[in-house]
Amino acid sequence: MNYQELLIKDLKETDKKLYSKLNKEYKYDLVIFIAKGSYLIGKDFSDFNTCPLLEVTASRSGGKLKKILRPLLNLIPNKLKIYLRKKEMNSSVHSSNSNRNISFDENIWKKYKKCRKILLVDDSIDTGHSVLSAKLEIEKYFNNSEIKVAVLNYFEKAKDIFVPDYYLYKNTIIKGPWSNDSKENKKYLEKYYNWKEVKYK
Repeated sequence: MNYQELLIKDLKETDKKLYSKLNKEYKYDLVIFIAKGSYLIGKDFSDFNTCPLLEVTASRSGGKLKKILRPLLNLIPNKLKIYLRKKEMNSSVHSSNSNRNISFDENIWKKYKKCRKILLVDDSIDTGHSVLSAKLEIEKYFNNSEIKVAVLNYFEKAKDIFVPDYYLYKNTIIKGPWSNDSKENKKYLEKYYNWKEVKYK
């Protein structure tokens, strides 16, 4: 299993590589990102095609323990975090909880109801449950639309649940600015909440 660390300054170039995989065959007119981890990825793809950007939330029930342990992440050496993350990804801990709560702001989404070529983006597909649940809800809302999915990384163990249309890495743990233990996490969240404040005025 590989490991990749991305900084904000590197992300656009990385996203361009993924964009080049789909640009010639899929001309989307709307980007939806899974909040809040893939905001900057969504923004880049929105900018590449000069089209609107929306968010959808896919939350897993029973994530309270993770929130409690979050402050401890910065105290753990990076090598140990990578090791623990690899152990987590090789286990079935996420597969046992496949339920996702999908939510979006219909007051915002209804403005883009006529969009027919939609690109759903996320940073990584771990089990496939989040992106599958989000895609199904998007299909319900945008009738007769075509939806493609692009992610930076795809874990092959998710293939029985969901396989993305486009991906850049396979079986790679990515630590990006959206990661809670990233030194850029605060800066990343500021960018996300600034966008959200403008979008939801």
